[in-house]
Amino acid sequence: MMFVGDSLSLNQWQSLTCMLHVALPRARYSSARTGGLSTFTFPEYGAKVMFSRNAFLVDMVSTSHGVALRLDSIQGGELWKGIDVLVFNTWHWWLHTGRKQPWNFIQVGSGRYHDMDRLVAFEKALTTWAQWVETHVDTTKTKVFFQGVSPDHLK
Repeated sequence: MMFVGDSLSLNQWQSLTCMLHVALPRARYSSARTGGLSTFTFPEYGAKVMFSRNAFLVDMVSTSHGVALRLDSIQGGELWKGIDVLVFNTWHWWLHTGRKQPWNFIQVGSGRYHDMDRLVAFEKALTTWAQWVETHVDTTKTKVFFQGVSPDHLK
């Protein structure tokens, strides 16, 4: 099982790994983090629960012009292939601007944009994600879940 997304996915991964550990308190387990991938493993059960940090689901790449949010690219999806259950989440970070915005520009094909309407960008990214799922996921073997908007933390 793999959670993919932002802090909401991280919280879901942490909650599930805690529940599994409480359910099997004497079972051996390991926890590791390599780059943006965290893995919690129960070796004797052959079970892994992973978290892939990818707040936008599409690629963010460094270029000679700065960091690009590529709305039409999911090279990072190679990591998601062959997983039994994929749980995707994205939305919160799409609204960040200024210093909280982790990219310098948005790229679609060869077009570069300083910024664009965030709902338009979000739609383009989700279209790319949906096409990736249709092309790369065998839904007879893999269950796919998506959550787009988390409840407001302040209300």
